[in-house]
Amino acid sequence: MSRASEFQPAWLLHSRPYRETSALAWLLTLEDGRVDALVRGVRSRKSRYRALLQPHTPLLIQLTGQHELKTLTGLEATSAPHWLQGEALVCALYANELLCRLLLPGLPCPALFRDYSLLLELLKDVEQREPALRRFELSLLEQLGQAPEFLDTQGQTLVANCEYHWLPQQGFLPCSNHNNQSGLTGASLLAIAADDWREKSTRQAAKVLTRSLLTPLLGNKPLQSRQLFLQMKKPSLT
Repeated sequence: MSRASEFQPAWLLHSRPYRETSALAWLLTLEDGRVDALVRGVRSRKSRYRALLQPHTPLLIQLTGQHELKTLTGLEATSAPHWLQGEALVCALYANELLCRLLLPGLPCPALFRDYSLLLELLKDVEQREPALRRFELSLLEQLGQAPEFLDTQGQTLVANCEYHWLPQQGFLPCSNHNNQSGLTGASLLAIAADDWREKSTRQAAKVLTRSLLTPLLGNKPLQSRQLFLQMKKPSLT
């Protein structure tokens, strides 16, 4: 087994039991991106890691191993967990599910790590929740090489008073108002590109856009977090 790495910031995305007392953990790290790790003995009552290895807790971790599945050899919590409830909690679970399903292990993604960290902080603020979630989705799409360029299909700057339809691999196609069902106005798209979320129409357009970009990547398997939203009988942010 290789020498242990230095400690680095991380978040637990998901874990499941492994054998009698161990667990398999899916982690998002600052330096190595998504990491899959074996955590030996963590489910034992005597384990000093048991209370620390929880979602939404800022962590410092140390890893060892030469293969894709690492072994977690050090774990510290740097501050208290983000205590999320209700819709905020389901939003965080949604973000975790996207990362587990779409992000390949071992690819550094410091910008995405920072946006995920910011998301967990802002989810507690109802006014900031939806913009933070959309910003995270766009950051993930950027990491995956699937983020849109905010230009039309001819490579021209978007026009605020025009309507657009998103075409995969091509861009934003100008269209007449009566044919456009997407609600993607030039003004909304320009606001998304400028990270300006003040208008409700911008937030609605961003939800339409990110869902259309993420759906082909996710395939036919439904998101469990989205089902939780439906059970809550509240307007879905995901």
